[in-house]
Amino acid sequence: MNRNTELFNADYKDIQLNSGFSSNSIAIHSKEWSVAYVKDAFTGELLSDKEGNPAVLTAVGQVELLDSWLKLEKTDQNNLLTMSLKENFNRIPRKFSIGIVADGNQDELSFTQNRGETYEIIKKEIIEVPGSRKEYKSNEGCDIIQLNNHTSRAKNMETTSIFKDVKYISEFTSTDQDAFSWMNTPDSLIFMGEILKDGVTYWSKQVPYKEGRYLESYMNDGSKQEVLVEPYTTIHVSDEISYLTRECIYTFTIKNKSSGHEFDISGVWKQKVPLSSITKIF
Repeated sequence: MNRNTELFNADYKDIQLNSGFSSNSIAIHSKEWSVAYVKDAFTGELLSDKEGNPAVLTAVGQVELLDSWLKLEKTDQNNLLTMSLKENFNRIPRKFSIGIVADGNQDELSFTQNRGETYEIIKKEIIEVPGSRKEYKSNEGCDIIQLNNHTSRAKNMETTSIFKDVKYISEFTSTDQDAFSWMNTPDSLIFMGEILKDGVTYWSKQVPYKEGRYLESYMNDGSKQEVLVEPYTTIHVSDEISYLTRECIYTFTIKNKSSGHEFDISGVWKQKVPLSSITKIF
């Protein structure tokens, strides 16, 4: 490799990044040039395109790496190489090189990409899937307890333990590779909108944004329910819960706060919400 060639600005021989970017163009000082390879600068491994072939670009068109984090494009403006680079969410730097061949010479563009310092959601779109909302009543999760009042006075007795297995469920899934990687801290709390029914808010909370299921007890810490038990009486108590389930499609626009680079991620959010309960005594 001839390091004395000037196929591009010398600054591109050691670019340090903490961000991704879209459609950044690099001037190549030749009208006839090609991308000879893309390689992992740590291992020297030649990286493949989406078809599994070595990533090269010889004519007008584009090439995208197998796992889509880098896209290179050559337009009819022959002196421009256009790059799109996804964020690196790994704590380990991403180091890669792009071999440029032109006029019998060869040189390398070299990049080291670190994770951004912090990310934030700047836009949320949450659309409930039509027809996905269901409401039903069930005793699922409810226990049956026995209460004994051996005294001569009626007294209130606690029934909170009936609800020990009644759960609120929030579940996030996504086919986007980086849907959960951008978070600054695990289980970051986000507001996903309200559940409205006939103009009344039935649910309005923040939930942990995490892959998979999150379960929360229907009875919050400190909550207490009681029934009045007559003197010298034994009763059995259970409950019936009104549940609401729904499915939403969500899209978040995420911003790298250091660089300003924005990108979208999307997925599916499912909920199961205990709305109310009816105590049954028998």
